[in-house]
Amino acid sequence: MPTVSRIEVARARRSRLVLFVGNPTSYREVTEWAKLRQWVTAHGLKPIREFNGDVLCVVATVDVMDGVGSAKDFAMMQRARVAGVPCVGVHETGRIWELTARARARIDQVVDGPLARTRHEGA
Repeated sequence: MPTVSRIEVARARRSRLVLFVGNPTSYREVTEWAKLRQWVTAHGLKPIREFNGDVLCVVATVDVMDGVGSAKDFAMMQRARVAGVPCVGVHETGRIWELTARARARIDQVVDGPLARTRHEGA
């Protein structure tokens, strides 16, 4: 198993990419999946379906987390784990919130920074 350098981990923590792996099947899972994808986008992060290396975290379906997903999904999860990317299930919303906190804060600083003011204050 190849080692992951601290530079690679740091680069991934600066990433805005959230990898979604699997195909949700139950009504509850489909609902959570859709909500999470919408939430990720609304907070300035980018949902993706293919592993590219600089991924903030992986959100996977229950089947994928249990190891019964497709071979492609299994391979993506293995690559993510080897790269040190945190992998969580679609129902672990608290953990997803924690894993994306730093990236969301950085995005908020850019959006809410001093140059973001568009109207005259005090008029």
